[in-house]
Amino acid sequence: MTAVGALAVLLIAGCAPPGTDGDLVDDWPAMAQPQVWSPVEGDCHGPSGYVIRHDLGGYKPVSCTDAHQWETFRVAAFTGERAERKSPPPAGGVDRRATFDECSAEADKFVGGSWRDGRLGLRVLYPTAQAWSHGARWFRCELAQVDTIYPVDRKESLRDALTGAAPLARGCYRTDVEFDKVPVACDKAHQYEYVGTWLAPNGDWAEFAAREKMIHKRCLSLVAKFAGLRDDSTMPYRSGTSYALPDRSQWEEGDRGVVCHLWLDRKLTRSLKGAGAKGLPMN
Repeated sequence: MTAVGALAVLLIAGCAPPGTDGDLVDDWPAMAQPQVWSPVEGDCHGPSGYVIRHDLGGYKPVSCTDAHQWETFRVAAFTGERAERKSPPPAGGVDRRATFDECSAEADKFVGGSWRDGRLGLRVLYPTAQAWSHGARWFRCELAQVDTIYPVDRKESLRDALTGAAPLARGCYRTDVEFDKVPVACDKAHQYEYVGTWLAPNGDWAEFAAREKMIHKRCLSLVAKFAGLRDDSTMPYRSGTSYALPDRSQWEEGDRGVVCHLWLDRKLTRSLKGAGAKGLPMN
């Protein structure tokens, strides 16, 4: 038995390739670290009726020249303390606001102007809790064209959408039979015109939404600036306002934009930008 055992050892030793030390482990290449999946910047997603999931299994991008609603214009990674969290940033937290603001600034660069001045919607998507626990730290910034509230299908990228003729720029609106705002050319009959957006401070959504007089006054200030008027005590006698707030879920995702329109109870057929006191006389 001893001789057989010695022969086996000699045979194994003799099988080592030339130039090696015979160690069958330390000459093997190290196994590659598993890669954490991340979405792709520039992908488009979801024609109407398509439910978008945030995980790899539900990631089914389409060409931006095919029908889609959302466009991923930026993918970035959390760093520092924000990356050390044990779970994705919670809805309503300061990290969601900070991330939304970061995406907002990048959206302006992407479309060539303030995205809030266009008929556009912005959202930020995060990894699932399970993906986060396995190392995913990305967030993706996405834009969609909207009618007044909801995304609509389109077949081209939104890059530079607010440059040149900027057909998606907010402008004049009429109301339909359901009192929804319908965009129209400003030389067509309308009652509303977009005058700007201001950002609400952090705080409770319900408390803010209840401050109707304050919101109206802030929008009147934008009307005055838009029309080239002094922002004084005469403004309530010159124009009404119509405004749109983020809903509660949008607020918790970090959106604080208050969209303001001037409103008159008479039909207009031109823009009131820079129109002064003649365009908005006291009533």
